[in-house]
Amino acid sequence: MIGLSQYHSKIMTEDGFTLPFTVIEAKNKHAKGVITYFHGGGLIFGSPDDLSQNYIDLLTQDFHLVLASYRLAPESNINTIISDALLQYDAIKQRYPSLPLFTFGRSAGAFLAMIVSTHRQVDGIVDFYGYCRVHVPSFLRPNSQYQTLSSKITPEILNQLIQQQPLTSGPMQARYPIYIHARGEAKWLDYLGIQTSTQSDYNISAQQLNHFPPTFIVHCINDPDVPYSESEYIYQNVKNCHIETLDDNQHDFDRTVNETSIDLYKKTVHFLNQLI
Repeated sequence: MIGLSQYHSKIMTEDGFTLPFTVIEAKNKHAKGVITYFHGGGLIFGSPDDLSQNYIDLLTQDFHLVLASYRLAPESNINTIISDALLQYDAIKQRYPSLPLFTFGRSAGAFLAMIVSTHRQVDGIVDFYGYCRVHVPSFLRPNSQYQTLSSKITPEILNQLIQQQPLTSGPMQARYPIYIHARGEAKWLDYLGIQTSTQSDYNISAQQLNHFPPTFIVHCINDPDVPYSESEYIYQNVKNCHIETLDDNQHDFDRTVNETSIDLYKKTVHFLNQLI
């Protein structure tokens, strides 16, 4: 259960869509900053409230935590998704103008956390097994771990799963097959509405990374979903960057709460505290 020190709010987008978000306030009366969290799910599935309470407790000891939402693909395209992320950031900045603002994302959420920092002043980034560009060979070709399953997802099934209206979250059993199909059939960029994989809007350059705020990365070295080399690319180009490498073959290693994952969230908090 989330404690009482939280509230739900919403903002209206330019095209009249209501974006909900949740703020979980710091346990410490004098918050040191605000962490805006973007969930993962390939920008197709997932929901803003997917963080374990154990992790929330650690993050909110001294920081306000914002569980941001954004519209999901393929019902909404990449430009809408990025616009939603920026709107959430702006709303939080307006609400907490004097506090340092950090972005945190897992997987595709980390992509958004980093994209936001190319458009706005961000004081630090937390990147859990993410990426900062879409022009990546393994994103452009069928992913072997999804290929077998994707062949069983027929166009009829897809048509039933894809909604007529935009949405910011959906049940895993309805959204995950869309992602499996997208990655297994090499259609992920199509589903995001990206026509050219090299487009600079969706690929953060080494030069841009050189001007990034301090960044904390965690990634498994044999990640089957997002290549570890993407974290190496970020680490090599961000001037103030710390990377925690796990000798494992998982993607979302922190899906299960254990001693390792708890320790990494503690290190995350320590990193952020050093930036205050």
